[in-house]
Amino acid sequence: MIKFLRSLISRTWRPGRAALVGLIATLIYSAAMEGDQLLLGNRFSDVRFIQGMIDGKARSRTSLILSWVIHLLNGVVLAEIYAAVAQRLLPGPNWVRGAIFGESFIVGAWWLTPLADKYHPLIKNGELPKLANWKSFGQNILRHLAFGLALGLLYKDEPHTPDAE
Repeated sequence: MIKFLRSLISRTWRPGRAALVGLIATLIYSAAMEGDQLLLGNRFSDVRFIQGMIDGKARSRTSLILSWVIHLLNGVVLAEIYAAVAQRLLPGPNWVRGAIFGESFIVGAWWLTPLADKYHPLIKNGELPKLANWKSFGQNILRHLAFGLALGLLYKDEPHTPDAE
């Protein structure tokens, strides 16, 4: 089993580089999030969503900071998964691989949105719009495309050279 798991991890995975790229890609995602809220008028924010899960109110400064940290760390973790495993398994040039990865994440998780609509405190009280609709889905497709493209363009799988370490 260990041998199989090791075979999944790319020998050229560079965790530090992946973390930095994940942070940058998440900042690009966040800019897309702010922009699509203005353009589409749908004020769904991932950060406020996280904040509502932390304190149920989305009002304290501490929970806002913690929400941003969790949001950024989520992007870093996804970038590590992309760099360590997914990149070499996906087809096409790097930008296509990144786009597929970003979109696969949201398409794979979207079935959970009715649960968020039913149980999330900020959605229930109307502070955040419902997620299980086409407008929110479109926003998330665009956001994750921005994340995935950034990931694919910025993290390139380079050959591993032991002498370079």
